[in-house]
Amino acid sequence: MAGADVVAIAEAVREREGAEQARDAYWQGQVDHRDDAMALIDRDGRTLSTTSAFDTLVGAAPWSGAADEQARIDAALGRATARVAPAAAAVRFRRGGDTLILIVRPIPWATRLLHAPAGVAVATLLAPNRRPAPAPQLWQEAFELTPAETTLATLLMAGHSLESAAAARDCRPATLRVHLRHIFGKTGVSRQSELVALLGRMGRG
Repeated sequence: MAGADVVAIAEAVREREGAEQARDAYWQGQVDHRDDAMALIDRDGRTLSTTSAFDTLVGAAPWSGAADEQARIDAALGRATARVAPAAAAVRFRRGGDTLILIVRPIPWATRLLHAPAGVAVATLLAPNRRPAPAPQLWQEAFELTPAETTLATLLMAGHSLESAAAARDCRPATLRVHLRHIFGKTGVSRQSELVALLGRMGRG
């Protein structure tokens, strides 16, 4: 084999490896430090890569065992992976005892040109009935919560009201209202629902 051929082959290998690294970097950038249930979808609607949270909800089985639901899922995937004018799509379906919401978003053309990812869309699964795992240590570090405030935040994240949290702590609701006002001041929110949403976005501890 001529020297020029060897050089050409070596350059082709390097280019291919570089493209693969770019694809890997794109997907890794999407899922690093996240607990979201996400999957990279190719042009034919097939799943290429998944996060562990996605595997927990769906795994390797079909999205849904119900034919009508699977048809709606296929339609959503088809809309987001269309060759012409792809668009985001969402569909709700049942799996086991859970209600899941699938959101599929096409990867922007500019991103695809820059990174050349193997997939053309990213799917995200939401499980409205599943509460996020609490991360009390992160809450304490981020907002300088006291142990009592952290305990109250954990109870609120578990679905307690102030009254039921007071019963669980064997204290008066008025005491917890004071703690809650302090938590609001430290976190910058003003409503209990906003607090739960904020803490939930911080993921697992």
